[in-house]
Amino acid sequence: MKPSVLNFALKRRSAWGGIIVLVAVLFGVFLGMGISSATATQTARSFESMSGMVLNYVSSSGVADFELVMARLSEALAKTEDTQRRQQAGGWRVYRAQETGPNGSVLFVSFIDPVVAGADYSVTQIISEMFPSEVQTLYETFMRAFAPGNGQIIVNLDLVQEFQLAQ
Repeated sequence: MKPSVLNFALKRRSAWGGIIVLVAVLFGVFLGMGISSATATQTARSFESMSGMVLNYVSSSGVADFELVMARLSEALAKTEDTQRRQQAGGWRVYRAQETGPNGSVLFVSFIDPVVAGADYSVTQIISEMFPSEVQTLYETFMRAFAPGNGQIIVNLDLVQEFQLAQ
């Protein structure tokens, strides 16, 4: 009689363990879907604030590719005759973090101040306007540069405090 009680207890423990694993997996899937959809909805690449940042998590093997695309973006913005694009270039800086990012990624931060209201900051859109024959190749290069499981995060910034020197 004891072996059947023991078997029942082990089966019950295994069932609870399986349920816990299933709940954890489902939670992870839903959380991932939420993050993915939040990132996907930000692909418009415009800002709703006066300043903004784009955090780019690039794989260590994709740094050269990312920097190549940023160089072409810089060239596109320098050559454009579009007044709005020229204004965008005036407030757009790209920085590379010295510290290593998540999972060994390299963090590139685009800091944009001031933001041009209503302007599209999509890298591939800007490149396509100046280099239409290269846009597909540059898009693939750009997308390949990102670290697996990471990508871009758009951050709208509201000024909280501006520090002034006493005169």
